Amino acid sequence: MAYSGDRKALKESLYNELELQLDLAIQGISVDAGEIGKLNASHATELLNATPASPLAFNFVGGKIKGPGFDTGFRQQNNSIYGLEAEEGNPVIYKYGKNKSRIGEIEFRNRTRHPLLDLKTRDGVPFHTIASVREDGQVHVNYSQECVLKEKGEDCFFCNYSVRNATLKTPQQVGEVFSTLYEAGVGKHLNLTSGFLFERKELDYYLDVADEIQNRTGFKEFRATVVVGAPLDFSVIDKYKEAGYFSIRMNIEIWDKNIWNTICPGKRNHCGGWDNWVKALEYAADVFGKGRVASNIVGGIEPKNSILEGIEYKASKGIIGSASTWRAVVGSVLEGHRSPETAWHFDLQQKIASIYKRYGFSFSDLHNVSPSAGLATTIYQIEQEDFDDNGILTPWQYPEPQQVLQSALADEPQIIYEET
Repeated sequence: MAYSGDRKALKESLYNELELQLDLAIQGISVDAGEIGKLNASHATELLNATPASPLAFNFVGGKIKGPGFDTGFRQQNNSIYGLEAEEGNPVIYKYGKNKSRIGEIEFRNRTRHPLLDLKTRDGVPFHTIASVREDGQVHVNYSQECVLKEKGEDCFFCNYSVRNATLKTPQQVGEVFSTLYEAGVGKHLNLTSGFLFERKELDYYLDVADEIQNRTGFKEFRATVVVGAPLDFSVIDKYKEAGYFSIRMNIEIWDKNIWNTICPGKRNHCGGWDNWVKALEYAADVFGKGRVASNIVGGIEPKNSILEGIEYKASKGIIGSASTWRAVVGSVLEGHRSPETAWHFDLQQKIASIYKRYGFSFSDLHNVSPSAGLATTIYQIEQEDFDDNGILTPWQYPEPQQVLQSALADEPQIIYEET
């Protein structure tokens, strides 16, 4: 049964809820220790275990945006205009100011670890230390938390990513974990990423992971996104495709060339410059095809028109451009700076959604260049009225392998799973 209510009013309600989630993500939420003590044990435990690197995803109780997709992360921020208070043991968000107002009760998204993640690899390492699994079937692997640009003093100005001498998860471990989750029907799409590595080390690592997955599953091509820097030798991109990867992401971060040169010194010095990065994206689109190449811009550092110019240009080449919502993080060069206001960001995302529609990207396209489809995709869903008969926005799920095969046979060039 299709939704039978006032669709215009529902869409307006969804937009309001989405913009509120965005504002909470930007402003953060203040939490008093005394209020945590008043929460039910499960809520209190979730909050105490949250870290800046692993924020809690949450929904509004009674809300209509449930995820996965654009997930609001519960980010604690002292002196925020928003605060958490306990009511009968449940977390409730309030907005402070001249007149204190109750925003609504929230519920933390399920973070129960799948039993398969309690297994151990052949060399005795717990699966859950190698990968995480999202509700939609995405398997996320950050195989190293070290970025060589940090060591050289050339890291991107907005970034505080890098742990010196971080543990490197081996390709064999990554391949074993994803293959096990995939064959069990739990993991359906791998997002494989790390800090910035120099090209040869990066390429060899990804090829070894692909070999492990292919040997275990028998598939020549598998649903996985490689997140890499732009190579100097474009034949490297062919190698990722030949290895079986479904899609590739090369985040340019900034579109304005002059600003990029300043904000991303390491990428400037080691990736052939801005022009080479753009050419690498265009080359990747020729190799992987429309909707299988993505590149993010950090939204809020450069002018909005520049960002939209970049999204539009990439879309014209079949490349999915997204814009994350920048917040200055502790430890980055831009620590202490302020992001544009929420209305600026929301308008940007609405304009990006209209670009997606104009260039004919599908929901599958937007999700298959993981790790996150982002806010603009959720706006796109609302515009397309992709909600159920209760007005709840349809949560994304990666398709089962059988569904992918049927789609491929019916409508090229979708992925075809083929045994070696």
